[in-house]
Amino acid sequence: MPSDQEIEELALKLKKSRSTQDRIDLLHRCPQVRESSLVEKLSKLRSAGQAAILQLIALEQMPKLDNLSDKEIADLANLLSEVDHFYREMGGIAGYQMHVRKLLQKKSENLAVVQFHSPSFIDISQRGPEVDEAVEKGIESLPYLCEMYPLGGAADRLHLVDEKTGGDLPAAKLQFAGKTLFERLICDLESRERLYYQRTGQKIFTPVAIMTSLEKNNRAHVQEILEKSCWFGRPKERFFLFDQPLVPTVDEKGNWIWNGAKPLMKPGGHGAIWKLAIDHGVFDWFRSFGSKYALIRQINNPLAGLDYGLLAFTGLGISKKMAFGFASCPRACQAAEGVNVVVERKLQDGYRYNLSNIEYCDFEKYGIQDTPIHPGEPYSRFTSNTNILFGSLDALESAVKMCPFPGLLMNLKEDSKGRFAGRLESTMQNIADVFVETSAEPLREKRLQKTFITYNERSKTISTAKKAYAAGRSLNETPEKCFYDLMTASRTLLQNECRMRLPRERTLEETLISHPSFVFLFHPSLGPLFRVIGSKLQGGSLQDGSELRLEIGDAFIENLVLDGSLLVSAEGGKFAEPPAVCRLKNCTILNRGVDWECSKPFWKGDYLRKETLRIELGKGAEFIAEGVELKGDLHFVVPDGMEMRIARGSLPGSLNDVVIRRLRES
Repeated sequence: MPSDQEIEELALKLKKSRSTQDRIDLLHRCPQVRESSLVEKLSKLRSAGQAAILQLIALEQMPKLDNLSDKEIADLANLLSEVDHFYREMGGIAGYQMHVRKLLQKKSENLAVVQFHSPSFIDISQRGPEVDEAVEKGIESLPYLCEMYPLGGAADRLHLVDEKTGGDLPAAKLQFAGKTLFERLICDLESRERLYYQRTGQKIFTPVAIMTSLEKNNRAHVQEILEKSCWFGRPKERFFLFDQPLVPTVDEKGNWIWNGAKPLMKPGGHGAIWKLAIDHGVFDWFRSFGSKYALIRQINNPLAGLDYGLLAFTGLGISKKMAFGFASCPRACQAAEGVNVVVERKLQDGYRYNLSNIEYCDFEKYGIQDTPIHPGEPYSRFTSNTNILFGSLDALESAVKMCPFPGLLMNLKEDSKGRFAGRLESTMQNIADVFVETSAEPLREKRLQKTFITYNERSKTISTAKKAYAAGRSLNETPEKCFYDLMTASRTLLQNECRMRLPRERTLEETLISHPSFVFLFHPSLGPLFRVIGSKLQGGSLQDGSELRLEIGDAFIENLVLDGSLLVSAEGGKFAEPPAVCRLKNCTILNRGVDWECSKPFWKGDYLRKETLRIELGKGAEFIAEGVELKGDLHFVVPDGMEMRIARGSLPGSLNDVVIRRLRES
């Protein structure tokens, strides 16, 4: 293999080359290329493919594949030319190899001139005048917001498989609490748009850009979800899909890993989202809808949309005219999570600062001491990077042009064959490294002017579904733990805001053995603000093992006693006028509910029920029950524009107890 210096020199020359032919001519002068018997076969390829394969030969990463057919060579050239083009700003494939080699050496920062501090954050964990003002600003500014979702990751640790075909599935199709993770992102967005509509009477459809990939047919699966859902009732033109390129994997020495005639390829990290946004014109597409700011979320964190967190976060970024921001929360020591830091660099004439992220696999490299704030406490002195990000579109676009590949890292992991494999990855949060500020003197308070960080309760900020649970191993980052955390947040909501009596809380381990103490799932449009939900649900109790699902935005429930299962759903969409409404007052619901033994894993939300009360509302329909006891397996369907009222007595019983009348024309 060429030396590191030779690889760097080659990458630099390729980067400076004016044309593809100049690059080919340069590569033909490399001794490895001159001696290769494969070169003659490459003359039939397009110039981009030739340049890509010639680099592999020059880097001595091309295995002996003398028996390749012309078709196999052409396929390989097409695959590699995409990698070469994507990394053109660093010198193409040679530049990729250069950075791989540098990172594998694990050189530490010069801690004499670099220090890492815990940032000064804006605390939004408790409501107060500043937080409420930020929430209102977040609602008011929704027409100027766009959203970006990096969905192209491999999600190998979830071991997600199609039960019918046996094929691998991406994280976007993981069914969690009754919805795919992708659908949950859209529901969170819808709830904020509905809140804006209720305040202003104006309908908005936030533009959404989605980074997919070819890994596990990711792009096809995301497209399928969108088409089967009729684009979630949103204008099709408000979605922009673009593919994240796959990149070659290497072993611990930096040698490429091959599967036959092709290198083993994996997604190259969510940091690709920025450069791809430039390459595909995503920023201009956002601006065509009037967007000025972006909210960036990852798919594997279903808790981020709870309560007011996202609204306060974006509201602060907009009101304070910030370029970039992180949403953070407490982080347990030794957790496999990145941390937010303020980087301080000593210059000859002062100091340079920037807010940043350091991945847990790089703690040793940067000298990060993963210790608690105070001895004996469980939480680290650094807060968790949640990959919930805010950015000004203009500032982001300028930053990407300065740094197309932020946060480059190598994270070698042992694969199923017992070999260590990794690839060059870029991290989207480290675009923050571009937003630097200088000071003649050290900053006493580590709060910056261009970038910010918020601090919120962990239960309303992050719990991820990243890996499948295996008996005897940690439950962290599993869907089991994520669902448990979601129910813990629901307990806080029901107890503190709704004043409901709840059964004893089980530990996660007890839950896995037995069943959840209760399940409360709701469409975010019921709030999403917990105080709004608290104004709709008040009093009453849930008995052990009960299930309450409210797939409706307008449910008004007072003093409900539920021992069993209650499911309420509504049609009509978020802007339906008049909306479907469910009103329950002083009602008792008794049925045999969920068969928990036959409903594992609980986190999927795919339950087998012995009995349930199911209420289905058409567009503009209403269901009203007051002072009644509803027993057994019951199913009420209220057609469009109709009202069903149960005013007295109990069911089953006299049909006189049920009154149906037309409210309006559907």
